[in-house]
Amino acid sequence: MRDFFYRNNDLIIVILILVAAAFLIYDRVGIIMDYPEQAALNQAEAVQELESQEQAEDADSQDPTEEPAEDAEDADDADQADQ
Repeated sequence: MRDFFYRNNDLIIVILILVAAAFLIYDRVGIIMDYPEQAALNQAEAVQELESQEQAEDADSQDPTEEPAEDAEDADDADQADQ
């Protein structure tokens, strides 16, 4: 029995390493395959959050007492039509 382990020690170690590697790959393959979808979802959420922040900043930067430029032009056109 002792001679068997001495002669086949390297082979047994290689088989154990291959079994461990195969188990880890099998265990993680689902997570690895889901990564592109998760990355795309995370990026979409980040873009959506950035757009909402930009819209909030745009809304905050406008003075509520001023008329928007388009409305002011329409008002000028209406005044000219009245005259």
